[in-house]
Amino acid sequence: MPTQPHEDAAPPPLHWDGQPELVHVATVETAHRRYQFIAQAVQRLHSVTGSVPELHSATITPLAVGGGMAVYKITAHLLDYPAALLVCKIPHQRRIVYTTPTDHQTAAQTTGQLLDRLVTLADALAHRAPGIFPRSGGVWHWQEADGTDQHLLVEEFIPGLSVERLKNRYEQEWLENQLSATAYHQQRIAVERLAVATFIRLWDALDRRLFTSDPSPWNVLVSQPAERWAAPQVATIIDLHGLEDDVGLTYVIQRLAAVYGMRQDIVHDVLIPGVLDALGVPEGTALLHAALPELEAEAARMRHNLGVDVQQPLLHGLRTLLAASSA
Repeated sequence: MPTQPHEDAAPPPLHWDGQPELVHVATVETAHRRYQFIAQAVQRLHSVTGSVPELHSATITPLAVGGGMAVYKITAHLLDYPAALLVCKIPHQRRIVYTTPTDHQTAAQTTGQLLDRLVTLADALAHRAPGIFPRSGGVWHWQEADGTDQHLLVEEFIPGLSVERLKNRYEQEWLENQLSATAYHQQRIAVERLAVATFIRLWDALDRRLFTSDPSPWNVLVSQPAERWAAPQVATIIDLHGLEDDVGLTYVIQRLAAVYGMRQDIVHDVLIPGVLDALGVPEGTALLHAALPELEAEAARMRHNLGVDVQQPLLHGLRTLLAASSA
């Protein structure tokens, strides 16, 4: 996408709400002045419709400033179009990638490469699995006069609640007697199963060779159904930091089990059903059968090294499923 400076044209005004970090204000306003990045992002996201909306102004509000990147919501006010909602992500000065730079790479270069890769993956996922990851509005890199490298990433804004926040809300409603114990359990299981299925669909859409090292319930947003107590059916992954290359289903299952748990009920009601929801019962069962020997070998190594059989519930659940499917 074009990232040529636009300093010859006066950019539309920006307005700030909340309490943004001053360093982030400077970064955004520099990118807006130099590149008019909000207008470019809106045009990139609207390009599929063939229309080119004109930016009138923008309002920027902090969403989160912790983690690897600060996150801001941009409300882009357009001429003759409804407002467009975007997310602007600004990496902190510390590195947000998990690889060691080579002798010829700086941390800034590896951060830039990660953000470029996220744009490429977002574009690919928009075609292969629409809705599983936010569409990309683009990425911008530049260097300040003092030599400081700056990066800025824009994505479409996805409304909803994270799986973790939704689970916390279910728990609070149960504690306040708004949900029965049975309903609380069912809704919690359903949303965790949806999260697992969404991460499996991600791995499937990425040619079954890439996966995130952090499939956290904080990194999955779910859209609330119209009916108050209905289970969510749609989820979007909003963070793909720490991508691992050349990984099979064995690694994916282990990462998901490490995050969502390996209790017998989680394995039977969340992990295995989530895999089958994403891949279909015949293919999912076949892939789990193929992964079982490697999982058993890994469990044996852990049992030898740690003296405990932490993966026993996972293996038991898989063996039960496979025995039932072959009966």
